[in-house]
Amino acid sequence: MPHPRRLERAAIVAATIDVLDERGLDGLSLHAIAAHLGVRQPALYHHFPNKGALLDAAAAEVLDRHHTARLPEPDEPWRDFLARNARSLRRALLAVRDGARLIAATGPRAPEPAAALARIESMERQGFTAAGAVLASIALSRYVIGCVLEEQSAPSPAVLNGDAVVNGDAVAQEGGVPPAFARLASAAAELAALGPDGEFDAGLQALIRGLEPAQDGR
Repeated sequence: MPHPRRLERAAIVAATIDVLDERGLDGLSLHAIAAHLGVRQPALYHHFPNKGALLDAAAAEVLDRHHTARLPEPDEPWRDFLARNARSLRRALLAVRDGARLIAATGPRAPEPAAALARIESMERQGFTAAGAVLASIALSRYVIGCVLEEQSAPSPAVLNGDAVVNGDAVAQEGGVPPAFARLASAAAELAALGPDGEFDAGLQALIRGLEPAQDGR
């Protein structure tokens, strides 16, 4: 690949995301990113002092590209916004390989003040304190990241496996499958039918139902 005349910061971030998709977070190195760009590794340091700073920028870019529901609509009920925001964050994390690990690894980043204030003010108008609004957002974001971490790491859907339930040694006995194991197999089949999207949404709705405006922020 020819050496570019000038290496732009945006090109480095884009290349980082490309290499992440190809290699995963464990295979993401400054050497691999430089090779992808056709430059020597020291060229990256003109824009980023270290790998951590580059990962921060890549995480921010992933969210900018794919997390499209960051702001509430005028007069949008807070439950509707939190659900829409959480689903948008999940789509963003699933948009790239190891997306949840990338966001979790970069640590907390200061939100855009205007966007953060808009979310807080919308929830304040509906009975939340500023602290309560922030705590609700933190709870939802942690739920989303945890779900996607499991979804992107698990070799198979994170639900009970009905075949394993009914074929295990515990049920290899005369008289067939005990009723308790048959019930487990039935529940596993229902969960499998939901799929990752349905399973995520069920937990999301349960979490949101547990949130209520509280003037003391607790």
